[in-house]
Amino acid sequence: MNLEFIEVLENILHAGKWVLWALAAHLFHYRQNFYHWSLWVPVISLYTLAVVLFFAEFFPVGWLLTLLLINLVFVITTNLWGAFLHFAGVGKRVGGQNIHNHMIGPPVILPLIVVTVSTLDLLRLLQENGL
Repeated sequence: MNLEFIEVLENILHAGKWVLWALAAHLFHYRQNFYHWSLWVPVISLYTLAVVLFFAEFFPVGWLLTLLLINLVFVITTNLWGAFLHFAGVGKRVGGQNIHNHMIGPPVILPLIVVTVSTLDLLRLLQENGL
């Protein structure tokens, strides 16, 4: 295979993973009818991250990489907050913080996975571009 083709495919898939995360967050929060404004935060931030990352992969200019850095920090921060809200939401169920409530309640692990992957992307950005 052509090395340039592989690099383009890697860039598309790299941005594509965030589209999939955004869709997953959108569907999970849509299931709750967006009953609280905070349910929109991860949905909007992940879609925004996917778009910014896609353009930054193909046009790595300074201002776009800075926007990507800001977006990644925002996603990390808001998903840490989301993990806390999910954990608190599980505790409000009858029986509190038991394993059953963690299995059927808001998934605490999912925002933490988003934090981990976005932290890896942030480290990649800082390493490759010396920001």
